[in-house]
Amino acid sequence: MEEVCLEEVLAHREKRVRRRQELLAQYPFPVACLGLNIPGRRKTFPWARRCFHEEIEAFTLALQAEGIAVIHQEAREEKAGYTAHISARASPDALKAIAERVEETHLLGRLFDIDIHEPGGKKLSRDDKNAPPRRCFVCGESGFACARSLSHPPEHLWNSVLRIMENWLRQKLGDGVCSAALWAMMSEAAVTPKPGLVDRANSGAHRDMDFFTFIDSASALLPWFRSCALAGFDSGGAAALFPEPRSLFESLRPPGRIAELAMKNATGGVNVHRGYIFSLGVLCAAYGRMFRDTAKPDVPGVLEFSKKMTVALEEDFARPAGNRSHGEEVYAQTGIRGIRGEVLRGFPTVTEHALPLLRRMLKQGYSLNDAGAAVLLKILAHAQDTNIIHRGGRRALGEIQSDLAAFFAEDQAALPSAGAIQEKAACLDREFTSRNLSPGGSADLLGVTFFLLRLEAESGSG
Repeated sequence: MEEVCLEEVLAHREKRVRRRQELLAQYPFPVACLGLNIPGRRKTFPWARRCFHEEIEAFTLALQAEGIAVIHQEAREEKAGYTAHISARASPDALKAIAERVEETHLLGRLFDIDIHEPGGKKLSRDDKNAPPRRCFVCGESGFACARSLSHPPEHLWNSVLRIMENWLRQKLGDGVCSAALWAMMSEAAVTPKPGLVDRANSGAHRDMDFFTFIDSASALLPWFRSCALAGFDSGGAAALFPEPRSLFESLRPPGRIAELAMKNATGGVNVHRGYIFSLGVLCAAYGRMFRDTAKPDVPGVLEFSKKMTVALEEDFARPAGNRSHGEEVYAQTGIRGIRGEVLRGFPTVTEHALPLLRRMLKQGYSLNDAGAAVLLKILAHAQDTNIIHRGGRRALGEIQSDLAAFFAEDQAALPSAGAIQEKAACLDREFTSRNLSPGGSADLLGVTFFLLRLEAESGSG
């Protein structure tokens, strides 16, 4: 982490003043000058950069919410600090009120430094409106008074800055993961028709649940996904209890069992999302670990870390018969590893088949519903779904996969029409329901596909 000298800080300030004066001369509007209030010689580092971009976004969103047009916006990142200038079509008082609101209400607000300058060049002060002074990083009293009296050692100030940043990153991570997980689970549930599965039209081969059961379960599991992401985030810290990927995964097992109880308590004992507790839990933890050091983790990196987390997962198959899940029983009889095999290999069915198809179909204008139905069929054609094997045997899965391979092979260069997708899915839905077949493992992989799609959107990749 590079330090700057006093001369560099002063030169940086002079450059900011010159640029602000140029913008005030160029536009007949007030100018907001944004930076970070970080004491000491360490001004630029990855967490600070993320906070700076958050400051710009928070301020511009506040302007947009008030219907204020941004005339000019620019940002510069230099060794001595970060600076943004925003010229907006509003009165100086209106901009100052918004700036103060952002500084007072945002979790990072104490670090935000948003100055408003009138067209004539005058800087608006909090004293002009008898506003309370900015609070100290350490004690919460007047920051100006503490700085003037040197009340706190530099390291105490520095640690307080890092603590503010870390608290914000944890909240941002938790909120983002919960949003992505909820969107993925409810999008998967909403895709209609789905062969043998609960959707908006019927409950398929399930008599103990409906669409509203899925809502109950998904809502109950949001704290679990947040805790997985935060566990991953904390595992990357200097004082981490579980720094190794495998130990991180093992640390999730006990709370995972509690999450399963929370799900069943919300659904009257119905196992709705057990597969998601496992698969999305691993992905949330992997994402959280990478998010600590990378503002926008990429999907391949998240999947690679999830593989490292679960290297010892095959040991689960050694459990005694009385304690096995349906998937473990299928493995004992057939050697097929199901969802565990997918996780161990980085979800190959998703990365090689489902996600590319979903991207392609959405790009070509298919609705999320029709694209989701097609992706589920594609997953069924390739995944070793132990739920189908458990209910219908390996022969049933083989017949289904041969049928779907033919469906997708009719014209490999072209995508099936929305009508063909709906017709095929509806036909299989009737067949699966009559035969009591439920491709729950494939549904979980569809949810994983949706989840990764949302992560791609967050990172701007894909």
